[in-house]
Amino acid sequence: MAEDLYKVLGVSKDASESDIKKAYRNLAKKHHPDKGGEEAKFKKINEAYETLSDKNKRAQYDQFGTTSSNGGAGGFSGFGGGQGFSGFSTGDFGGFEDIFSNFFGGGGRTKSRTSESRGADLEVEVVLTFAEAVRGTKKTFASRNYENCSSCNGKGGEGKKTCFTCHGTGSVSQKFQTPFGVVAQQTTCPTCNGEGSSFDKVCSKCSGEGRVEDKRKIEIEIPAGVEDGTTLRLSGKGEVGRRGGTRGDLYVHVRVEASNKFERRGLDLVSILKIPVFDAISGGTFEVETFWGKVNLHVPEGTKDGQLLRVKGKGIKSQGRAGDHLVRVQHEMPKKISAKLKEILGMAKKEM
Repeated sequence: MAEDLYKVLGVSKDASESDIKKAYRNLAKKHHPDKGGEEAKFKKINEAYETLSDKNKRAQYDQFGTTSSNGGAGGFSGFGGGQGFSGFSTGDFGGFEDIFSNFFGGGGRTKSRTSESRGADLEVEVVLTFAEAVRGTKKTFASRNYENCSSCNGKGGEGKKTCFTCHGTGSVSQKFQTPFGVVAQQTTCPTCNGEGSSFDKVCSKCSGEGRVEDKRKIEIEIPAGVEDGTTLRLSGKGEVGRRGGTRGDLYVHVRVEASNKFERRGLDLVSILKIPVFDAISGGTFEVETFWGKVNLHVPEGTKDGQLLRVKGKGIKSQGRAGDHLVRVQHEMPKKISAKLKEILGMAKKEM
């Protein structure tokens, strides 16, 4: 009779995914062959986790007592798919602090060693005031993510050797039952997490990862003139990779608060100038507030309601370019028409 997989991991049949993952991690650390554990016991733990961590396989196991066509959990030709203790993903640690998360998720496919050694990309959303977006600014955030292990200098251990599970290939073969028969699939080796190698002496601090979770401050420089909805890519500002792998990237999603004074149109800024209709007819000079300070604007005679007047170079300044400040003129009508004003208006009609 096949051994109960729930008992192998020491969890109940109604255990949650996080309970199963936690139990697996603890057992994998305890029974890993590199730490003096029994290889057979370690394989059973991986087989149990492989089944119970997959919703479909777990449902099939709960119903039939097996996921294999030949009657037991031992029907796997390999025990890949579950992660070894030296291959924790970011999700195993519960994610990052408020603003950080993994940007790209992994699937169930076998990962190449090149992609595996690269650190995860991170993303953050930053909200800027209108002034910060126009002038540019710096933002500093606290992040909890993977950094190089100080004990092994990011190597993961001492005495590098070929992985005993995958024999250096970085992957193992797994068989599972489908409605169309038994299907074989190559998956990432759970012992070395696709590296193809392990150590005679695994680093006790990082468990062979070459990295540990740690807090760090990330300073982000926001360029002047950034627009709402822009995503900035900061190369090498993401998470450090396994065993000295390169850092991922940081993606900054920018949100800009609206201004109650200015409307943005690309590099141009627009504001409204309200003047009496008679001043619009006769023309004159008026003080206008731009983002960069107040200027005197000449309003020509006969300026129409809604007409745009341009102040050169007083708009958004970005990457050596400068937009303009556009002033939309709005006519203000007199609140009261006196008899004298009516007389003047009558005379003006005759002049038109």
